[in-house]
Amino acid sequence: MVPQEGARADDGPQDSAALPPAGKPGDLGSRLSRRRQDLKLTRRQLAGLAGLSLPYLQDLEAHHVRPTQAALRRLAAALQTTPQMLTGGGTGLPPGRAGPPGQPVLETLTSAECYDLISPGGVGRVAFTTADGPVVLPVNYAMAGRAVIFRTAPDTLLAGYLGCLAGFEVDGLDEALSLGWSVLVTGRAVRVTSEAEVRHLERHAGVRPWAGGARDVYVRIIPHRITGRRIHD
Repeated sequence: MVPQEGARADDGPQDSAALPPAGKPGDLGSRLSRRRQDLKLTRRQLAGLAGLSLPYLQDLEAHHVRPTQAALRRLAAALQTTPQMLTGGGTGLPPGRAGPPGQPVLETLTSAECYDLISPGGVGRVAFTTADGPVVLPVNYAMAGRAVIFRTAPDTLLAGYLGCLAGFEVDGLDEALSLGWSVLVTGRAVRVTSEAEVRHLERHAGVRPWAGGARDVYVRIIPHRITGRRIHD
């Protein structure tokens, strides 16, 4: 029987300090909402299953409050997951430790879907072949149209192999929901040599390498091919 909807004494945020530890907590409201929708639950249904008031659940999904430990445990049970996963507690560990979804589906993405996924920019991995074998390096990137843009320093290993074919991979994982996607771009990594284009990219591309330093070599990969896959249940 679904519990009677209504607020409980431990619905409020007064003991939020007792939440499970998380190295870099994820977006709890978005995780709650996404998991609820994947299970095809309305907010009212989830509130009933977890024994929480509907307004309180609405505030949680809207990021206005943090749940108590007791409320978080009930939400996790109702959503068939764990408190740690809802709070992003595994984000400091290597990805993929949560395992696959119950009945995983591997979906091939269209090129348009691939571009939509990588268009916000962020961190990707560029792969290229050196005299000593293949190398894969993480870089901060942005998209300029359909070209991948990132920066490096003139004395790096990567700068020494520009003009060659390269792979560029971006992925996204949600440990709480055991969902993920990956996109692979293949093309030629070339240095942007036009001063006018470099100035344009400086103003509009917004590529800010975390590594710091004078990384003033702009690199472009124009995709010859783009493919992607998504895993979901």
